[in-house]
Amino acid sequence: MTLRLKVGTVTTKADVTQTGKFKVSFKGSKNEKPLEEDVTYVSPYGSNQSAFVAIPDKKSEVICLYDDAISQEGDQIQGYYYLGSVIGPTPGANRLLPPGHTPPVKPSSVPYIEKTSPGGRGTPAPPGVLAEVVEKNQSAFPDPFQDMYGGKGIIPEMMGFTNLRADSVTLSNRSRGNTAANPFQDYKTSLQSGSGKRFALIDSPTVDGIVMTNEHRGVDYMIWSSGMSEQSPFAEGEVHWRTHGPFNLYTLWNRFHIWVEDGLNIEIENKSTGSKSPNKTRGKLGPPGTGGASGRISTFGDESTGCIQLWSHHNNVSVSALEEDSVIHLHAPGTNSRVIVHTGGTVDIVAEGKITLQSGTEVEINAPEVDINALGGNVYIDGSQVHLNQPHAAPQL
Repeated sequence: MTLRLKVGTVTTKADVTQTGKFKVSFKGSKNEKPLEEDVTYVSPYGSNQSAFVAIPDKKSEVICLYDDAISQEGDQIQGYYYLGSVIGPTPGANRLLPPGHTPPVKPSSVPYIEKTSPGGRGTPAPPGVLAEVVEKNQSAFPDPFQDMYGGKGIIPEMMGFTNLRADSVTLSNRSRGNTAANPFQDYKTSLQSGSGKRFALIDSPTVDGIVMTNEHRGVDYMIWSSGMSEQSPFAEGEVHWRTHGPFNLYTLWNRFHIWVEDGLNIEIENKSTGSKSPNKTRGKLGPPGTGGASGRISTFGDESTGCIQLWSHHNNVSVSALEEDSVIHLHAPGTNSRVIVHTGGTVDIVAEGKITLQSGTEVEINAPEVDINALGGNVYIDGSQVHLNQPHAAPQL
């Protein structure tokens, strides 16, 4: 057996078998078309579930190993095996380029195009080219590369590195164009652990940005959106975090500042229904005047779920509305709702203008001493009946 090296040019990496084979022209032509040979992809590291996968693209100049006497008994290597790629074209050696030709270096850029279907970008498979997609468990490649033929069906569109634990670094440029069935685009660079933690840089219409997630795919994730398309639910520059666990932000020794500059609102919303409350009667209305749900845990109701809480352990809680016509609005529209101000000290209401207490039923003031001062003005008490001290015995005013 005599092993030799050959330098050739990749003519196509379309592969109906989905095993990593590609076509290379080494020399000669027929009817002005280069003669092609099947070349088997070889990884510098790997097994059936670990590999460095980087199948060379069309027009790449490659070095291949072959046996020029494969008919000899006992020979194990048959055909051509890929060893590596030549970086940069060699004039005269690349048989798809004329001698002396050096193609200009162009920046890698794939601009967005108008889309007629969600996720559509990129060219579809050539007309008339149909391939039967190999089932997942029949793939020649490790699990992180199972979908590398998913775009065109015959052209591998992923590269990267993975080990036996499925820790992987992958580069994907899979796409299926607008005129194909179920068009999509999956352009991303992804770093993933064997258990499923992932950090990805994605340039696709639905998600265009940076994505970070843990093993709970679709439940715990962060998206920092850098673009916007008609197919994307995320705005340009949006930071979207979702988790099924607690969310804690804190600083050990500085200010925590949240603000909107020349934008819209700051909104805090709790949609918890109370279904996880330890108080099993949460959500069932109690008698009028009880403040809402029956079985209240305290004077202030069931505070285990559904609440928005602000604490200051060592100083003040301040709410300011600084515009000339600003309104501070406390709104509790339920018929059994209450507004409670509870303090161990005093409650002061100070206004430069009018103070109004208004009720559809009753205004009640209870205290050991009630002091009403008009400061040199008048005190008016109006009613059909006004009682002082003993309401049933004292004379009416």
